[in-house]
Amino acid sequence: MFLAALSLTLAALHPVVPVSSLSSGAAVAVCFSPEENCADFADRAIGNAEREILVGAYGLTNGSGIVEALIRAKERGIDVRLIADKTTPCERKSGVEALATAGVPIWIDDRSRIAHAKTMVIDGAVTLTGSYNWTRGAAANSENLNLISSPGVAAAYAAHWRERLAVSVRFDRREDWCRVASAQAR
Repeated sequence: MFLAALSLTLAALHPVVPVSSLSSGAAVAVCFSPEENCADFADRAIGNAEREILVGAYGLTNGSGIVEALIRAKERGIDVRLIADKTTPCERKSGVEALATAGVPIWIDDRSRIAHAKTMVIDGAVTLTGSYNWTRGAAANSENLNLISSPGVAAAYAAHWRERLAVSVRFDRREDWCRVASAQAR
């Protein structure tokens, strides 16, 4: 009854979202910083990956625990791929270079004003999402990180990730990208 009422309410408020995109049976775990260690929360999810991690990142810094967990996943043979905002590689302590050095393929979403995603889709079954950036500083902020165990939700996030991939450009070197990005900002 509740899901049917929620479906109708969401459809009325936002008719662009198909009611069929709602997923029932999802298990959700939440983490709130600064009270909880959301980097460890994400690290455990990344550590359970068996095949693939699709990452969307606005902020991504070394020392966050997240970059290091993604590198460990790559070293274990997990297919880790990243789409980042155009400013992400140029930020101080950006984790993009470390991920690229580890062999993680990276694309830059330069079509959006801001690629503000903070998502991971793990093995097509688990989604991490919330306000929590993949940065060291996020741990001190009032943030949330949600782990949603649902193949339906993961499929929706993975489809959106692939849509953004189709309009993103491949990242090669920080020096090349940041020089281009600063010239375009002028």
